[in-house]
Amino acid sequence: MALRKTRPVLEDNGNGAQRVFEHQIFKMLLPALGFILIGIVSWLFQTVLDLDEEIQQQKIHIEHLHLAEEKFEEQMDDIEKILTDLRVHVGRITAH
Repeated sequence: MALRKTRPVLEDNGNGAQRVFEHQIFKMLLPALGFILIGIVSWLFQTVLDLDEEIQQQKIHIEHLHLAEEKFEEQMDDIEKILTDLRVHVGRITAH
């Protein structure tokens, strides 16, 4: 005679989840968990918006720096031209 494995018979008929949902602690913690989740998502959303605004400000600042650099290069070219003309003029005066 061989021994057969038998499963213990549970009499809850799948009502274990229902008992958890009806538990008072679960009823208290579920809204709190919902509020915490909403708070975290709101905080993350606000953080992303703040970072996006900061990035846009930095892009504008970088564009202004590029424009200032181009203007400075033009001014330096003009100064180099004036300085070259001045050297030529001084060279002519001292040569005579």
